[in-house]
Amino acid sequence: MAQVMPQSIKTFVLASVVSYGFAGAAVEAAEREQVRAVINLISAVKMPYPENLRSNTSRTERVVLDSNGATVACMRIDEKQRWCYEHIAALGARAEMLRIRSEPAVAVTMGQVYHYVVDYDLDGMADVGSTTKIEGQPHAPVGAVAQFFHRGTNRGDQFRAEYQKLFDEGIQVALKLLGE
Repeated sequence: MAQVMPQSIKTFVLASVVSYGFAGAAVEAAEREQVRAVINLISAVKMPYPENLRSNTSRTERVVLDSNGATVACMRIDEKQRWCYEHIAALGARAEMLRIRSEPAVAVTMGQVYHYVVDYDLDGMADVGSTTKIEGQPHAPVGAVAQFFHRGTNRGDQFRAEYQKLFDEGIQVALKLLGE
């Protein structure tokens, strides 16, 4: 025989399920807020001055405000790595997007790896990602795409977690260091 649950238990279970759903939605909103905070930082960060000073100690290397609605900010983490952030505003049918690049801070040499990841709808999820490895001869380097991810077509889906991790790391680095 089936037992009937008292009304107070049913109410408690329903309230628990609803509050759990709201908690999940709050986590999603926080990710969106972090993406928007990084976009605001990109727009607000100042170019190091004087621009051509070689011994400038600021982490921010350059900031470019494009007339087509793009804003780019690059910063050096250490002598080996640079992070670049590009906010591209919606224009016509083009979606608003945030592109994050992680690249070597030194000149192009053999064996280096360049990464980029793009979030097209600013929901905190990586939509496109690519890794390029520099191969070939030292006198004639060639950039070869080592892996590619596109969320909309599930292409390279095995790399989804890797590019999401790269995107999340880029967001955290920007929130912590952009503008220093």
